[in-house]
Amino acid sequence: MAEKGANIDSFNVTEEAASSSVFYSNPDVDQGGRDDPWIRFLTWLKWYPKDMLHLEKKLVLKLDLLILVFGCLSFFTKYLDQQAITNAYVSGMREDLHLHGNQLNYITAVFWASYCTSMIPACYLLTRTRINIALPTLEVGWGLFTFGCAWAQNLDTIYAMRFFVGICESCSFTGVIYVIGSWYKPSEITRRVAFFFIASPLGTMFAGYLQAAVYTNLDNTHGLAGWRWLFIICTIITLPICILGYIAFPDVPHRKKPRFLTQAEFELANNRLKGLVAPSELKVSRSIINRVLGRWHWYVFVMHWILMDQNFTPYSTPFSLYLKSKPNIYSVTRINTLPTIATAISVVAAVTAGIFADRARNWWLPSVVVSIPVLIGVILLVVYDVGESGRLAGFIITGFEGAISPLTMSWATVIMANDAEERAIVTASMNAIGQAMAAWTQILQYPATHAPRFRAGFISNLVTTVAQFVSIGLITHLQKRDARKSGHIASGHA
Repeated sequence: MAEKGANIDSFNVTEEAASSSVFYSNPDVDQGGRDDPWIRFLTWLKWYPKDMLHLEKKLVLKLDLLILVFGCLSFFTKYLDQQAITNAYVSGMREDLHLHGNQLNYITAVFWASYCTSMIPACYLLTRTRINIALPTLEVGWGLFTFGCAWAQNLDTIYAMRFFVGICESCSFTGVIYVIGSWYKPSEITRRVAFFFIASPLGTMFAGYLQAAVYTNLDNTHGLAGWRWLFIICTIITLPICILGYIAFPDVPHRKKPRFLTQAEFELANNRLKGLVAPSELKVSRSIINRVLGRWHWYVFVMHWILMDQNFTPYSTPFSLYLKSKPNIYSVTRINTLPTIATAISVVAAVTAGIFADRARNWWLPSVVVSIPVLIGVILLVVYDVGESGRLAGFIITGFEGAISPLTMSWATVIMANDAEERAIVTASMNAIGQAMAAWTQILQYPATHAPRFRAGFISNLVTTVAQFVSIGLITHLQKRDARKSGHIASGHA
């Protein structure tokens, strides 16, 4: 094993060498077998390399089902529950609870405060606990606190429920990313992270359609307003997924065999990662702080994530508030459904960019490509006097920013593959600090009282979008510099 903390490119074996020496030469592994139709179809889609042997494809398919099904559904419900507060606000909660001014921003800030402050310690503890128990249990928690929002009679209750939802959701995202980075080879990570990430916009998009349907069909049913039914239905969707997590979601590979893998498959899963992905230490390492703060990864990836989180903002709550401010043009149904176009764009962009990054082993190029329409969209919003269609187009095409998240997270995961603790802390820090910054900057940039024209927010996002191009270049430069030092080819070379 390479010295702990070295760049992924300094490993003493390459991915191909690890596969050939650890897996293919193992006489106890049945290397034969014919791919079934589903595996052949996925191979045709380039989900698997053509030269991957049957047993390894079968193992990776099982891992996809065990990890990605629960991971995606969990992330879907996280954003379904998270988006519900905005959809409820524009669908009657504001009037029923007598909310005014920037109180929606304050509700959001309470959520992000608890979410961000608890994330880094929670995610570090995940490296030392049963993740397959912790994550489903936390999801039970946020489902129940979301249910509590349905019965709120005042603003203080909403604040309390959202505070506890934030704590329970704090390590869902980075916890699943950590598990993905622990089970897959570096060349397999990006498309799976992208697949996992699209559950976020899908949850946001589905929440819009769900609220529209609830408002139309359940408003005042059994005396409950439609926005209250939204929280109830979100809970009904969330809790069965928790049960699936307890049954199927695996812990990291160096701890315990998942129940749905055979012993031979479990050994293969560990063997194929030797020299490529490092397990977490069994004991708390005193050097972890020095390792994290002594390298560029934490500083640059956190900075990049902060910029990215800023650039997510236009096509989320500000878009809904823009539409809400024009009741003569947009109905409640359209207010809830129009933003889903931007989220649909983010889904397609994320999957396409993820597949390209894995196949080309290149993260900077797709990051630049998807940032270009974001820049154009923000420019349209800054100019503003481009007609109603132009402003809608500006909000919608900023949805391309959704591809930056999986690209950046997988890029960081690959670069830090040989230090599990650093990977957990850096990825948690990225999400926690980025979201914390977005929580308070959004109050300044996009106060609800300034709708529909958020001039300060649009200008600040123009600045952060330009800075995003710079940070992409900086990560690329530092990765290539480390590769030159190690004498190997950079894993993300052009």
